[in-house]
Amino acid sequence: MRSDMYKVIVERPRTGAGWAKPGRELRDPDERPSHEGMRHRLNTSRKWLNENLRPLQRWLDRQAGRPWDAVYAELCKNVDRRNTVQQHIHEHLRDFVEIDVYESEGQLYAIRRWRGAVALAESYCDLYVDPRNGCLMRNEAAFVRRVRKRDEHRLAVHARQAGWREGVRIVDRDVQLHRLDGIWYRIELAPVPEPRRSKRKSGVVLPGLAFDAVLHAQIGECESKRWNLYGRCGVYARRKRQLSQAELTAHRLRNGDGPDPFDPRALAAAARASSRKRRSPWRTGAPN
Repeated sequence: MRSDMYKVIVERPRTGAGWAKPGRELRDPDERPSHEGMRHRLNTSRKWLNENLRPLQRWLDRQAGRPWDAVYAELCKNVDRRNTVQQHIHEHLRDFVEIDVYESEGQLYAIRRWRGAVALAESYCDLYVDPRNGCLMRNEAAFVRRVRKRDEHRLAVHARQAGWREGVRIVDRDVQLHRLDGIWYRIELAPVPEPRRSKRKSGVVLPGLAFDAVLHAQIGECESKRWNLYGRCGVYARRKRQLSQAELTAHRLRNGDGPDPFDPRALAAAARASSRKRRSPWRTGAPN
């Protein structure tokens, strides 16, 4: 570690000096708040620290594989804890390294300051101190979990934009594929008959009714249940037929109660992207 690391990290001008001082009038009258408490100006500080913690992150990443005692000794040698300014660096150390880690039933857990004990894969730190050998290691489990969550979120966004719903495939406007009780069916939709006038009683309008093959009931013109099922009102399932094996293969479907994935082409693209070599955003040095 360079001897002037503390200068690179914390000895920078504080930002927010351009704001008006507490207790004074605002420079621009248009910036006055519409509502303000009596103690607002006296208990508010408009300045904050201007830190550059990236050099510390890069240095810690290059120390992966070394004993944590040696790494911490080198840090304390160049960053004096007795100095108030340099002590601030040690306060940020736990933001990058999980120091309190223990093993239970073959799994590693980290003790957070506010969250308690959490699995090491759920930690946001990219480094941790291995309790088995006392070395500084990279938290690959957390990095893989973040990559998986990012891929799942991307697929969810694509599915929402494409109008995809679990257990439903839209072939065209009048034909849909639905998975009911683990079996895929071909559903043919038809518009609900229009209301008609009664032949026996003059002036009486009878609602248009039809028998839905999926709901197994007489349905009216618009119901919330059919809106959630077919995506629109005014239609009903005129016919229902189970898909053959050839049709399942053609639509890339499979009977069963397992999870219904999104478009296989999107999954294949995600698999190709995840097969590439992934690195942490600030991972620059080779492990020791």
